[in-house]
Amino acid sequence: MPDEKPIESPILNYAPDHLVTKTMNGGRSGAVHVYTLDEATSKFDYFVRRFEQVFSGLKWALPIERGSVFFAFVGGGVPFRAAPVEPDAFVILADPRAIDCALVLTSRLQVLGPMAKRFRTESVEPTKDYSGMYLLDIAKDLIFHEELVRESMEVNGVTTNVFFSLLCYVICHEYAHIAHGHLDFRLSNDFREFTATQQDSELTARTLEMDADASAVTLTFTLLEQIFLAGIKPRIPAERVEELTAQYRLQYLVGITLAHIFLDSLAGKDTVPRYHPMTYVRFVAFQIVLLKVGESQGIDTDFVEEARKLVVDTFVHLSGDVSNLHHPIAANTLVHEGEGEPVGEYTSLGFHSAAAHLEDCGRRWTRLYPILAKFLRGGRLAPPYADPL
Repeated sequence: MPDEKPIESPILNYAPDHLVTKTMNGGRSGAVHVYTLDEATSKFDYFVRRFEQVFSGLKWALPIERGSVFFAFVGGGVPFRAAPVEPDAFVILADPRAIDCALVLTSRLQVLGPMAKRFRTESVEPTKDYSGMYLLDIAKDLIFHEELVRESMEVNGVTTNVFFSLLCYVICHEYAHIAHGHLDFRLSNDFREFTATQQDSELTARTLEMDADASAVTLTFTLLEQIFLAGIKPRIPAERVEELTAQYRLQYLVGITLAHIFLDSLAGKDTVPRYHPMTYVRFVAFQIVLLKVGESQGIDTDFVEEARKLVVDTFVHLSGDVSNLHHPIAANTLVHEGEGEPVGEYTSLGFHSAAAHLEDCGRRWTRLYPILAKFLRGGRLAPPYADPL
């Protein structure tokens, strides 16, 4: 399978120097340092070109009608964040170390157990014993402890398509916050109405995140399919088009599926996550959108479940049992069998039970819709009765 390649063209979407200065001086980045374009390309050229490639596609798929959006690399602060710099200028900030973590995670998983077998890469098992460990604990180890797995990029057959898909989803998520007016809304007087209590504030935050999730799924599907049709499919021998098309789609669906695991793994990297920061209801909404978008694009939706199961099976391969993982992507139902401990399973009953809990976010979205419509900068909002967002 040919890998998707970064475009060797001028960098047009990196923040100009005057915006870099404003971003740094404004204090909104939370970063120790914001790199200029020259600094970023001299140190992280490959990552800069990957970002540029996503941005070029985004400007085509979801143009911003009011204002401009750029990206910039930072040292320190939040790994990925959209920030307003001027009234009509925004910058998506990214820490190159976090981008490297995404490359590390997606590469290392491809040389482990079921994923190595499915993608036909050399299997390289870690020296550490992960038996009984939670999914996020394992993910953190794979990201932050280089000695645990041989340098995966050197293994024959490892593809960067999974990495690029994950990165594309993360960028599209932040871009959606800008396009859908979330940042403008947070700076407005209207925002106070929806944050009167802690519970109110959390519901509003979840609803906005789920809206960005939905847009990110749609955009990532659109961009990855366009890249495939324009840049990869023409290089595939005719007799292998069907086989390698299926493999490519599975690779980018694995990347999308891994995105939330990756972001949760970066949250407080020095702490041990006892349970998943991502709520199961949000994951269900995310999965429903994946299924709907795949169906609308004429893609076999079995790939969505295959991607989820492939990710889970790879972590089960390390931990020993799905019940050990304690993450909604792995098990959504506890089944009691005799006198022993309950056993975790992933069932359609658990999926649809969680989907029923989307009603709170749906009601909040109905209230938010007319306000966000005032701040909309590009694309369109899901209708106020949408379920899921």
